[in-house]
Amino acid sequence: MRKRRVAVIYTHPLFGRGVARLLQADGQLDVTCLNADLAEAPEQLRQLRPYVIVAEGCQEAGFLHEAVKDLAATVFISVRLEDDVMDVYHSRRVGMARPENLVEAVRLGLKKRSNDHASNPR
Repeated sequence: MRKRRVAVIYTHPLFGRGVARLLQADGQLDVTCLNADLAEAPEQLRQLRPYVIVAEGCQEAGFLHEAVKDLAATVFISVRLEDDVMDVYHSRRVGMARPENLVEAVRLGLKKRSNDHASNPR
C-alpha cells in the first residue's frame, strides 16, 4: 500500500515535530512539515497536494483553510491547543474533537478522500 501525503503546518517547531512523529508512527503516512509562513504555505500546499492538512490552530489556520479551498478533496484539521479543541473541515466544518483524537481524524479524512475519489474519478 502506498503512503498517503499529510502536511503539518506549524508556528511552533515542537508542535510540528510532535504531530509529525505521532502520525509517522502510523507507518502508512508520508508526513511533510511546513513552517507557517502565510505568504508561502498556500502555494507549497498546492504543489504538495496532501490528502490531509493538519494546522496548528490559531487565527492563521482559518486564513489557511480559505486559501487552499481549491484543494477540494483535501481534509483540513485545525488543532487548537489553547482551548483543547480540534476542528475538522472537508469543504466546510464537519466536526470537532479533542486533540488526542488527531490520528483517528486523519484516518477518517483519508477514508473520506478515498471515497470521494472513488465516486468522482478525474
